[in-house]
Formats: sequence, structure tokens, C-alpha cells
Amino acid sequence: MVAVAVAIAAVWLAPAALLDPRIARATGGVVRLADADGTLRQGHGNVVIGVNRIPIAWRVEFRPLLGGVLRIRLVSGSGAETPRATIAVGTDTLAFHDVDVTLPAEVLAAALDRAGAASVTGEINLKADAIEWAPGSGHGEARVIWRAARIAFEGSAVPLDLGDVKTEATASGNVLSGPLRNEGGDLALRGEWVIRAHEGAQLGLHVTPRRPGLADLERALSAIEAPDGNGWRIDWHVPLR
Repeated sequence: MVAVAVAIAAVWLAPAALLDPRIARATGGVVRLADADGTLRQGHGNVVIGVNRIPIAWRVEFRPLLGGVLRIRLVSGSGAETPRATIAVGTDTLAFHDVDVTLPAEVLAAALDRAGAASVTGEINLKADAIEWAPGSGHGEARVIWRAARIAFEGSAVPLDLGDVKTEATASGNVLSGPLRNEGGDLALRGEWVIRAHEGAQLGLHVTPRRPGLADLERALSAIEAPDGNGWRIDWHVPLR
């Protein structure tokens, strides 16, 4: 126990600037932490995503660390009501409490780069009173809205307008899942997604054009996806590493 306490104390007082390279590596450089001041235990700085700078402050609770759980309270660094969140990370658990966070949609850039996206715009809001994902005992709900969602694809001069994309995530047992839909935009999206612990993520989506003049997109969808009625059926599976 003494050795554990000494190790925790050493990390406890480490400078907050050590967080930036770790965050950059974990996000592929999409998210950075600038102007970090304080320690890993308690500090403040600016989350940088593209041209956006979001002031935040954090505090790590000591007692949960003794049980192998990292529990962090995030608040606005400017005194605003949001962003805010309490995050607890254990060996096999991930929990969020009192969450209200809005981030620029550029946070999706690394994931959508695989689909040929040149840029991603809009803002993503995540709200959750409490949601926990743990093997066999996940529970809770979260709401996600991608407002004014737009994706520009390589080789296309006109960005794709998706309107407001919404989902409600529900954790149950080993599964995190929810419906996906949108309001407005060039395409109607209707589908379901699911993430299973130790397996992977799946997305089943029906895509229907809402307006004419999307010939390039329709040809692209026809080449890679199966036609389904007046639209296309997209089925993606991404294994978890």
C-alpha cells in the first residue's frame, strides 16, 4: 500500500503540460491541450480542436485512485455552466455523470477520414445524467446531437448537408446501442448502431436523398452500397482492438 501511495503521489504532482502529448497521441493530433497550468491532480488549460479553443479546468479525486479508479471532474475554465462532466475510468469500466459538453465536429475528423472526408463541420453536444459501461452490468442513457452537420468529401466541391443528426445511447449489460436519425439536410438517415464489449461496433443505416441534384453521391453510394427501395442500405462493422 505504501508503494502504491508513493507512486500515486509522484504522478499527483507531475506538471499538467504532460497531458498534451498524450491527448494528441490518443486522438491522432485532432485534440490538443494548450496553455496547461497546474498539476495532473488539479489544473486548467485550453482544449484546442481546429481553430476552436475551449477553456477547461479539472480535478482528480484521490480516494478512488486507491481502488484503481481514475475519477476526474471537468468544468469550464471561464466559469461558465458548461462544459462539465465527471468521468470515472477503471480497469473494465467507463462511467460518465452530470455531462453537458459541446465540441466542434472536427473531433470526428480522424474517424471519418477513412470514409474520404476532407472536412467536418458543425457542433456535437453530449448530455448524460449517468451512464456506465462495464462488462455485464452497463446501464444508463446519453443523448448526442450533431447540429448543422456537414461533411465535405475529397473530390467534391459541394459539402453534404446532414442537418441535425441525433442518437440516444443506452447501456445494458455488455451492449451500448441506440437509434440514429436526422432532421433536415440533403439526406434522410435512419438506422441503429451497437457496440458490444470485446467485439466491435456495427452500424446499420438507410440513406435516402431528400432533394434532386445529388447525382455524384448517388453514383458513389450505388458503387459501394446495396440499393434498398428508394435509397441505400449501409452496413459497417468495426472490430474493437
